[in-house]
Amino acid sequence: MAHNIAILSVIPRLSYHVQTQLPSLTIFDVSPDKSDTIAKLKDAEVLLTDTDLFVSHIDKLPSLKWVQTTWAGVNTLFPALRDKKLDYTITRFSDTSFGLAMSEYVIAHIFNFERDQARQYQNQNNCRWIRDGKISDHRLICDLTIGILGLGNIGKSIAQRLKALAATVWGITRTPLKENLDYLDEHRTIDCLPDMLMNSDYIVNVLPSTPNTSGLLNGDMLKNCKTRGSVFINVGRGTIIKEADLVNALEQFWISGAILDVFEEEPLPNESKLWTLPQVTITPHISGVTRGQDVAKFFAENYQKYIKGEQLLNEVDLERGY
Repeated sequence: MAHNIAILSVIPRLSYHVQTQLPSLTIFDVSPDKSDTIAKLKDAEVLLTDTDLFVSHIDKLPSLKWVQTTWAGVNTLFPALRDKKLDYTITRFSDTSFGLAMSEYVIAHIFNFERDQARQYQNQNNCRWIRDGKISDHRLICDLTIGILGLGNIGKSIAQRLKALAATVWGITRTPLKENLDYLDEHRTIDCLPDMLMNSDYIVNVLPSTPNTSGLLNGDMLKNCKTRGSVFINVGRGTIIKEADLVNALEQFWISGAILDVFEEEPLPNESKLWTLPQVTITPHISGVTRGQDVAKFFAENYQKYIKGEQLLNEVDLERGY
């Protein structure tokens, strides 16, 4: 049976990569900025799409049975889907490539912070040969305790790679683990969050944005980090903490630094105080960039399940928020 499959995405060469994975399929590559976009989408049974583009066309897809998004995060879907009765399945993209990319981001920034790489760049620009402070007297990753908020696929990937570098790794989840993870030294549930914060040199957030996680670090929660002077790394979602509370934690020296790839508001406004704080590193939501070949491989695997009537990978649960 032939399925009407459409791709609506700005990811470069995504349709090429999908066609390479599924050469026998006829795929409609729909440009998001063309006047005939809606006409081309109305007969689509299967849609591979960026989440924001799907939201903008959500009421114009009468034939839809399955939506595969190209993003891991789907929190922008929920306002658009509120009070709607869906007769199609939504799945989100997440595979080992995300975990690998975000692990490299986290580890690279830990290296940079521990060795004061920013000051080394400044010294180089000023033609200065200086070996003081953390430049010559720094901790190794094996000296660090690193707490990870969230142990989904990405959190587990980060934990595994940090443990391979001999870090002490703590992990926190909403509910007790159903399996023993040999790369975790300690596990806590979310009600024991202060305990993990007090015992970690770095806090790495990879939690999704849900009603249960939004504002989790608000108020004076990060005061628990003061004794160790923890560094906060956020590659999850900016809703984990209000910007004002994060700025306060930095100014009160509850945490000694913040490495931020996600924010409460994106793009980060020019007037945000985070831009001006010297102990903050800002990147523009690029810790886990989506690559066309990875999305295509995942979509092809899920498509085989779809045509066989099997459970699809990474189905979105609207009640749980991810």
